[in-house]
Parts: sequence; C-alpha cells; structure tokens
Amino acid sequence: MNISEDITEEFKSLGKLKVKDIMSVNIFTVNEDDELLGFIDQVKDKGYFGFPVLNKHKEIVGIVTQSDLLKLVSFQGSRAAKIVETEMFTGVPLVRSIMSTHPITLTPEDTVEDTADVMAEYGIQSIPVVEDKTVVGIVGKKDILNRIYAKVGELKNHGS
Repeated sequence: MNISEDITEEFKSLGKLKVKDIMSVNIFTVNEDDELLGFIDQVKDKGYFGFPVLNKHKEIVGIVTQSDLLKLVSFQGSRAAKIVETEMFTGVPLVRSIMSTHPITLTPEDTVEDTADVMAEYGIQSIPVVEDKTVVGIVGKKDILNRIYAKVGELKNHGS
C-alpha cells in the first residue's frame, strides 16, 4: 500500500467509529425556563458551540447555539417576538425565547461519517447525542477534528 491508500483507509476507519466513541459526556445543559441573562453569564467561558435545552422532565426540547446568541444583536423577526412575548408574561426573557426547537440529534450508535455529513449539510458545529429522549453526550466538530489530527500525527510518525 502507498501513503495515499494508507490515508484513505485510516479516514475510512475513522468514519466507521460510533458517536459514543468520540462524544463528550461532560456536557452543560440548560433548562428552557432558565433566565436568559443568567444562562449567558454561565456559558460565556465554556467555549462550547451549542447547549442542549431540557424541559422539566429532563428531555431535550431545543438547543441554544452561538448563532442563536448572535441573533440577539439583530433583534428582529420571530425571535424578537418570542422574547417580547415572554417578557410580557414573566418580566424576564427565558432561554426558551431564543432556543432553536426540534434540534437535530444523534444516537450513540450513529457513525462519525454520519455526523460529519450532517454537520456539513446543515452547517452545525455540535450535535446532542440522545438516547430515550435523554441527552447522554454531545459531539462537536472539534471532537472529529481532534481524531483527524491524531490520525495525521500517527501517519506522519509511522512514515518517518
């Protein structure tokens, strides 16, 4: 086998890995009824791209991404209406006012290849991993990229 074939085979094997093998399990989730300002203050130093949003039964009902937070500065359209509507009833904007509902999710048995395809197709940075309506992890582009970087390092060291 030549180096090109080696690389192709290594990345094929990476694509066959299960999500459960690369997902982060120490995740930060938020409740849909949490106050928005408190949530923003809590996540500012986390460095994550997305935060699964749970209901009172601990089931995933949405996700708040960095893109959702960026929409706060453009304050227009349906997001603005939801924030204003929420404030009218509670006086305080809640996480549910900016979360994206019906988030794309994965199962622990999905493959890294499936994950990369979904991320590329929808421009998603991270995807919650769900089992029986419960968030069990999250997989981000950084998780896949770290595996790619490790594979390249292995190939370079093996070829030297």
